[in-house]
Amino acid sequence: MIRPLGATAAILVGAALLVGARSASTDNGGAPTVSPVQHPTTQQAASQVLDPPHPAVLSDRIPQADPIWISIEPGILDKTMMNPHGIKAIDGKVVPVDNRPVFRKDSNQPGTDSAGTSFIVGHNYVDASGVFVPFSRLEKVRPGNTVTVGTANGVLNYTVTQVLRVPKAQLASRTDLLKNVPGRLILETCDTTPQGHDTYDNLVVITALAS
Repeated sequence: MIRPLGATAAILVGAALLVGARSASTDNGGAPTVSPVQHPTTQQAASQVLDPPHPAVLSDRIPQADPIWISIEPGILDKTMMNPHGIKAIDGKVVPVDNRPVFRKDSNQPGTDSAGTSFIVGHNYVDASGVFVPFSRLEKVRPGNTVTVGTANGVLNYTVTQVLRVPKAQLASRTDLLKNVPGRLILETCDTTPQGHDTYDNLVVITALAS
Protein backbone atom coordinates (compact mmCIF):
# COMPACT_ATOMS: atom_id res chain seq x y z
CA MET A 1 0.00 0.00 0.00
CA ILE A 2 1.25 3.49 -0.86
CA ARG A 3 0.59 6.13 1.75
CA PRO A 4 0.67 9.63 0.21
CA LEU A 5 3.38 11.94 1.50
CA GLY A 6 1.47 15.16 1.02
CA ALA A 7 0.10 17.40 3.75
CA THR A 8 0.43 14.63 6.31
CA ALA A 9 4.09 14.17 5.51
CA ALA A 10 4.73 17.88 5.85
CA ILE A 11 4.03 17.30 9.52
CA LEU A 12 6.30 14.28 9.44
CA VAL A 13 9.41 16.32 8.77
CA GLY A 14 8.20 19.57 10.29
CA ALA A 15 10.27 21.75 12.59
CA ALA A 16 8.94 19.93 15.66
CA LEU A 17 9.71 16.43 14.42
CA LEU A 18 11.48 15.43 17.61
CA VAL A 19 12.04 16.91 21.03
CA GLY A 20 15.39 18.57 21.49
CA ALA A 21 18.44 16.59 22.47
CA ARG A 22 18.41 16.02 26.19
CA SER A 23 21.07 15.94 28.85
CA ALA A 24 21.05 13.88 32.03
CA SER A 25 20.78 16.91 34.30
CA THR A 26 17.48 17.00 36.17
CA ASP A 27 15.50 19.48 38.18
CA ASN A 28 12.05 17.91 38.15
CA GLY A 29 12.27 14.62 39.93
CA GLY A 30 14.54 12.82 37.53
CA ALA A 31 13.07 13.72 34.13
CA PRO A 32 15.73 14.83 31.62
CA THR A 33 15.73 18.51 30.78
CA VAL A 34 16.08 20.06 27.34
CA SER A 35 19.64 21.21 26.63
CA PRO A 36 20.34 24.72 25.30
CA VAL A 37 19.99 25.08 21.55
CA GLN A 38 23.27 25.75 19.74
CA HIS A 39 23.67 27.69 16.49
CA PRO A 40 24.53 25.49 13.51
CA THR A 41 27.95 25.72 11.92
CA THR A 42 28.57 26.10 8.21
CA GLN A 43 29.44 22.40 8.07
CA GLN A 44 25.90 21.57 9.15
CA ALA A 45 24.20 23.18 6.14
CA ALA A 46 21.61 21.09 4.35
CA SER A 47 22.32 19.40 1.04
CA GLN A 48 19.93 18.58 -1.76
CA VAL A 49 18.87 14.97 -1.89
CA LEU A 50 20.40 13.18 -4.85
CA ASP A 51 18.30 11.33 -7.37
CA PRO A 52 17.64 7.89 -5.85
CA PRO A 53 19.19 4.82 -7.45
CA HIS A 54 16.95 2.39 -9.27
CA PRO A 55 15.40 -0.01 -6.75
CA ALA A 56 17.19 -3.33 -6.54
CA VAL A 57 15.59 -6.24 -8.37
CA LEU A 58 15.11 -8.83 -5.65
CA SER A 59 14.54 -12.53 -6.15
CA ASP A 60 12.64 -13.02 -2.89
CA ARG A 61 9.49 -10.99 -2.30
CA ILE A 62 8.99 -9.69 1.23
CA PRO A 63 5.52 -8.16 1.64
CA GLN A 64 5.19 -4.83 3.40
CA ALA A 65 4.96 -4.83 7.20
CA ASP A 66 5.84 -2.66 10.17
CA PRO A 67 9.52 -2.93 11.18
CA ILE A 68 10.27 -4.78 14.41
CA TRP A 69 14.01 -4.25 14.80
CA ILE A 70 16.86 -2.33 13.19
CA SER A 71 20.65 -2.63 12.99
CA ILE A 72 23.40 -0.65 11.23
CA GLU A 73 26.67 -2.11 9.97
CA PRO A 74 29.60 -2.14 10.14
CA GLY A 75 29.49 -2.12 13.93
CA ILE A 76 27.41 1.04 14.36
CA LEU A 77 24.18 -0.24 15.91
CA ASP A 78 23.59 -3.80 17.05
CA LYS A 79 20.17 -5.37 16.54
CA THR A 80 17.80 -3.08 18.43
CA MET A 81 14.13 -3.71 19.09
CA MET A 82 11.82 -0.89 18.06
CA ASN A 83 8.78 0.48 19.85
CA PRO A 84 6.08 -1.88 18.53
CA HIS A 85 3.29 0.68 18.78
CA GLY A 86 4.60 3.02 16.10
CA ILE A 87 3.94 6.75 16.13
CA LYS A 88 1.99 9.44 14.29
CA ALA A 89 2.09 13.21 14.45
CA ILE A 90 -0.09 14.85 17.11
CA ASP A 91 -0.76 18.58 16.69
CA GLY A 92 2.11 18.76 14.23
CA LYS A 93 4.63 17.18 16.59
CA VAL A 94 6.35 13.80 16.64
CA VAL A 95 7.70 12.97 20.09
CA PRO A 96 8.72 9.33 20.72
CA VAL A 97 7.62 8.17 24.17
CA ASP A 98 10.94 6.47 24.94
CA ASN A 99 14.45 6.02 23.56
CA ARG A 100 13.61 3.18 21.18
CA PRO A 101 13.53 3.84 17.43
CA VAL A 102 9.94 3.98 16.21
CA PHE A 103 8.24 3.57 12.83
CA ARG A 104 6.15 6.40 11.44
CA LYS A 105 2.78 4.74 10.84
CA ASP A 106 1.76 7.59 8.54
CA SER A 107 4.56 6.61 6.15
CA ASN A 108 4.89 3.50 3.98
CA GLN A 109 5.63 0.09 5.45
CA PRO A 110 8.99 -1.31 4.30
CA GLY A 111 8.99 -4.30 1.96
CA THR A 112 10.35 -5.34 -1.42
CA ASP A 113 7.09 -4.18 -2.98
CA SER A 114 6.97 -0.83 -1.16
CA ALA A 115 6.31 1.93 -3.68
CA GLY A 116 6.86 4.74 -1.20
CA THR A 117 9.20 6.15 1.44
CA SER A 118 9.36 4.67 4.95
CA PHE A 119 10.40 6.71 8.00
CA ILE A 120 11.93 5.59 11.30
CA VAL A 121 12.60 8.27 13.93
CA GLY A 122 14.20 8.38 17.36
CA HIS A 123 15.76 10.54 20.05
CA ASN A 124 19.41 11.57 20.13
CA TYR A 125 21.03 12.86 23.30
CA VAL A 126 23.83 12.10 25.74
CA ASP A 127 22.72 10.58 29.04
CA ALA A 128 25.36 10.90 31.76
CA SER A 129 23.71 8.07 33.69
CA GLY A 130 24.79 5.67 30.97
CA VAL A 131 21.37 4.95 29.46
CA PHE A 132 21.84 3.87 25.84
CA VAL A 133 20.09 6.02 23.25
CA PRO A 134 20.13 3.96 20.01
CA PHE A 135 19.71 6.73 17.45
CA SER A 136 22.65 8.64 18.93
CA ARG A 137 24.62 6.21 16.75
CA LEU A 138 23.28 7.90 13.62
CA GLU A 139 26.06 10.45 14.14
CA LYS A 140 28.48 7.70 13.02
CA VAL A 141 26.61 6.67 9.87
CA ARG A 142 28.26 7.26 6.50
CA PRO A 143 27.27 6.55 2.86
CA GLY A 144 27.85 2.92 2.01
CA ASN A 145 26.85 1.61 5.45
CA THR A 146 24.10 -1.02 5.64
CA VAL A 147 20.84 -0.55 7.53
CA THR A 148 18.99 -3.80 8.20
CA VAL A 149 15.33 -3.89 9.20
CA GLY A 150 13.46 -6.95 10.41
CA THR A 151 9.71 -7.36 9.92
CA ALA A 152 7.26 -10.19 10.52
CA ASN A 153 7.65 -11.07 6.83
CA GLY A 154 11.44 -11.13 6.57
CA VAL A 155 14.67 -9.12 6.69
CA LEU A 156 15.42 -6.12 4.45
CA ASN A 157 18.83 -4.58 3.78
CA TYR A 158 19.24 -0.94 2.79
CA THR A 159 22.36 0.91 1.62
CA VAL A 160 23.00 4.41 2.98
CA THR A 161 23.18 6.84 0.05
CA GLN A 162 23.31 10.19 1.88
CA VAL A 163 23.65 11.68 5.35
CA LEU A 164 22.25 15.22 5.64
CA ARG A 165 21.98 17.85 8.34
CA VAL A 166 18.84 19.81 7.55
CA PRO A 167 17.79 22.97 9.43
CA LYS A 168 14.55 22.20 11.25
CA ALA A 169 12.98 25.40 9.93
CA GLN A 170 13.43 24.11 6.36
CA LEU A 171 12.17 20.56 6.80
CA ALA A 172 8.54 21.23 5.93
CA SER A 173 9.58 22.69 2.56
CA ARG A 174 11.93 19.86 1.60
CA THR A 175 9.87 18.21 -1.12
CA ASP A 176 12.84 16.01 -1.98
CA LEU A 177 12.39 14.32 1.39
CA LEU A 178 8.60 14.30 1.29
CA LYS A 179 8.07 12.58 -2.04
CA ASN A 180 7.41 8.86 -2.33
CA VAL A 181 10.39 6.90 -3.66
CA PRO A 182 10.10 3.11 -4.14
CA GLY A 183 12.24 1.19 -1.67
CA ARG A 184 13.48 4.26 0.22
CA LEU A 185 13.95 4.27 4.00
CA ILE A 186 14.76 7.49 5.87
CA LEU A 187 16.06 7.60 9.45
CA GLU A 188 15.66 10.88 11.33
CA THR A 189 16.80 12.26 14.66
CA CYS A 190 17.96 15.53 16.19
CA ASP A 191 21.49 16.57 15.35
CA THR A 192 23.73 17.23 18.35
CA THR A 193 27.08 18.75 19.19
CA PRO A 194 29.90 16.46 20.41
CA GLN A 195 28.81 17.43 23.94
CA GLY A 196 25.30 16.14 23.28
CA HIS A 197 23.56 19.51 23.01
CA ASP A 198 20.79 20.10 20.49
CA THR A 199 21.34 22.16 17.34
CA TYR A 200 18.91 23.79 14.95
CA ASP A 201 19.28 20.80 12.63
CA ASN A 202 17.86 17.33 12.15
CA LEU A 203 20.13 14.48 11.11
CA VAL A 204 18.64 12.69 8.11
CA VAL A 205 19.97 9.33 6.86
CA ILE A 206 18.69 8.35 3.41
CA THR A 207 18.87 4.71 2.33
CA ALA A 208 17.86 2.62 -0.68
CA LEU A 209 16.64 -0.98 -0.65
CA ALA A 210 19.45 -3.37 -1.56
CA SER A 211 18.22 -6.87 -0.66
